[in-house]
Amino acid sequence: MTINPVKLSDVHKRKWTETRSAVLWRCPAFTHILFSMLNPTNNELAAVFSDSVPIAATDGKNLILNPDKFFAFSLDERVFIVAHEILHCILNHNIIAYHMKKSGKCKFPDGTDLDYDHGIMNQAMDYVINDILVHDKIGSFPTCGLHDPNIATKDDSFLDAYRKLYQQQQSNGGKGGGQGQGQGQGGFDQLLDPGAAQGQDPGQAAQGRSQAAWDTAVAAALASAKAMGKLSANLERLLGEIVNPQVSWQDHIRGLFARKIGAGGYDWRKPDRRLIVRNIYSPARAGNGCGPIVVGVDTSGSIGQNTLDVFFGEMRGIIDDVRPSEIHIVWCDSKVHHVDTVEDSQDIDGLKAHGGGGTAFAPVFEWIDENNVTPDALVYLTDGLGSFPKDIPAYPVIWGAIKGYGVKYPFGDVVEIEIK
Repeated sequence: MTINPVKLSDVHKRKWTETRSAVLWRCPAFTHILFSMLNPTNNELAAVFSDSVPIAATDGKNLILNPDKFFAFSLDERVFIVAHEILHCILNHNIIAYHMKKSGKCKFPDGTDLDYDHGIMNQAMDYVINDILVHDKIGSFPTCGLHDPNIATKDDSFLDAYRKLYQQQQSNGGKGGGQGQGQGQGGFDQLLDPGAAQGQDPGQAAQGRSQAAWDTAVAAALASAKAMGKLSANLERLLGEIVNPQVSWQDHIRGLFARKIGAGGYDWRKPDRRLIVRNIYSPARAGNGCGPIVVGVDTSGSIGQNTLDVFFGEMRGIIDDVRPSEIHIVWCDSKVHHVDTVEDSQDIDGLKAHGGGGTAFAPVFEWIDENNVTPDALVYLTDGLGSFPKDIPAYPVIWGAIKGYGVKYPFGDVVEIEIK
């Protein structure tokens, strides 16, 4: 798509100055982002003004506005539209959409996917952004926009909205937004390919995005808004998660395993024995991905069955990923009471906890030494309320620390586990 720039009339120049000032005053959390999206033109910070877009658009870096259509809105509505485009950029929507469009699929965390429709994706992202802005009372929502809490709220993912809209399209005979760059059905903006404003190759433009620079700008925007006392709890959470993303303990512990141990491949010549009984042919894991894994389990009175169920439920999936040669599960309170050695994650089901007294961690490390086990990693589930060994072992240690106890662990990686 070619973006043809146009010159502003004197009236439009005055309205642009009003718009920019209103955005900076009413939503200072977007101040630094707005400046990064404006290009110096004749010593003035200006958006890309073009009649190539219906009302507004962004390519992930530039703010693109059709002056005749955009300046016909009220000042409050113009503030809303500009903030909307800024959020598209902050949330990296253009690059996410571009990669999905290239693959032809919209993939979901549960492993499912749907055919990709760019018009529907534009709408899905709009619904989420607009509810954020409506909730925080940033400007006034234009009636031509997309807003329906039944489709998406500020707490929803654009993927959730995409699924709903896609299913609606299918039930309506397949009529929807289409694969083009357009607004789809409703809405006031276009989600363009990266680099569209300068006619760049979208792949190169996507690779050129510096996430560190965006994180710095978001952090500066947060600080500015806090200093002015104009930062809502909702925006603080949203922008704070971008600067300091919250990773689930499940993902955290998987990431540690991947970095410290790695994973192996699959063998299509052998079926997965756990799935073949359900008439599902899936390749089996090819050999062992790592050596022995030791799982230390704190069986003191403070570790209940619910905690064990949650922990081992996740450990089964992690063990399937790294495929250890054997798994030693060491049940220990103030001493080692029992050890279960299994070769498959499914063998964990039905194991019984042993112990229930005080807590000491050294016995598990001593058991490893005394039995000449050289683990690729030790994972220890505990609340941390016990005595630690004095010597630091040579193998990696990952503490599955029950959240809420505030214990300082003297060595190893600590992953806080939230038990609800």
